Amino acid sequence: MLYVICWLTDFASVLFLFSATRALAEQGTGSIAMGCIGAIFFLTAAASNAYWGRVADRWGRRQVVLAGTALMLVCTALAASWEIVPGLIYPAFVVGGVAAGMIWPPVMAWLGRETEGSSTSRTYLLFCLAFNLGMVSGQSSGGWLFENFGFVAPLLISAGLTTISVTCVWFMTESSAQDIRKPAADDPQVIQREVARAFARLAWVANFGGMFAMSAIWFLFPQLVISLGVPADSHGVLLAFGRGITISVFVLMHFFQFWRFRFLTAVAAQSLGVAGLVMVSVATTEILLAGGIAALSAMMGYNYFASLSYHAIGYADQQRGTAFGLQEAFLGFGAAGGSCFGGIAAAYWGENAPFQLAAGLVASLIVVQLVLWWRLVYPMQRRRIRSATEPSESKPLTAV
Repeated sequence: MLYVICWLTDFASVLFLFSATRALAEQGTGSIAMGCIGAIFFLTAAASNAYWGRVADRWGRRQVVLAGTALMLVCTALAASWEIVPGLIYPAFVVGGVAAGMIWPPVMAWLGRETEGSSTSRTYLLFCLAFNLGMVSGQSSGGWLFENFGFVAPLLISAGLTTISVTCVWFMTESSAQDIRKPAADDPQVIQREVARAFARLAWVANFGGMFAMSAIWFLFPQLVISLGVPADSHGVLLAFGRGITISVFVLMHFFQFWRFRFLTAVAAQSLGVAGLVMVSVATTEILLAGGIAALSAMMGYNYFASLSYHAIGYADQQRGTAFGLQEAFLGFGAAGGSCFGGIAAAYWGENAPFQLAAGLVASLIVVQLVLWWRLVYPMQRRRIRSATEPSESKPLTAV
């Protein structure tokens, strides 16, 4: 049922965002203003994720998700009132950001309850597939609804989907956490969790840079493709192709787990993303745009799935709402930065500038992660290897 809620939530959210941003764009809203609107939404979502993830660990995940889905109905109602009271569309973005932060961390923590090992990877693979299916559903239907039935139609469908989601959450029950023996400090599982938490902190930095880049694709890529003369149908195919690459990366990472606890694979994925951003910024053909989108999408797929895995491994069930809240907060802060500063860059330096800016930021953050890995992660992995040389049945984590 939680997977259905993930699909419904992202489907409804994408319909709201598409309809609201498209309506503003058709009213002649400029790139700086559109970037600021995106930044407001993502900053609100980031703060909400950080706060409500912690609250869900204490108050209960079902209650927070139920309140968040109900608040999403308020968001769509405010947006749908735009033609009567135009100013109401702006607080709708704030309310939508708060609602997103109330839904996602508790749902992610709820999904991970009482899962271990390969079952954890399978759980979060299905989660990734569910919310990506929701995004694809919203993107594929939002334009058609808007074009044929007007501004309000996607919002009405969004409200209907959210109502179904509220009903699903209402009839769900949240099982209580099991009492688990607290292991000794030198237990291999404790050391593994410490290393996983350190990798999760690296993932915060990677997610910030990745979402900075992706928000430029969401809000500013349309201006680039229009300037290059790319038709609307090809534009849609490019975005769908990128989403397919991301989903493929999720599946491959689930079945081939050589990447776990290896910093070099993270560096390789983010370097590929930098190359993709550079390719997009200099592209003059659809083939080059597709290659750049594919590389960037592969980076985002790696960053997100690795982050989910490290948070699930590194934090106990009672802490996962807080942990996933912080993960989503860094994603939100990155998206806000990309929307705001990317919009300014596009206004003053042209359509290519946001992607050049994002490439420089992601490359710089690779260096930041290298320093953090050397100071935080490498000593832990050396400790794990040394403990493995002593009489023990445990296996060491890979050092790099």
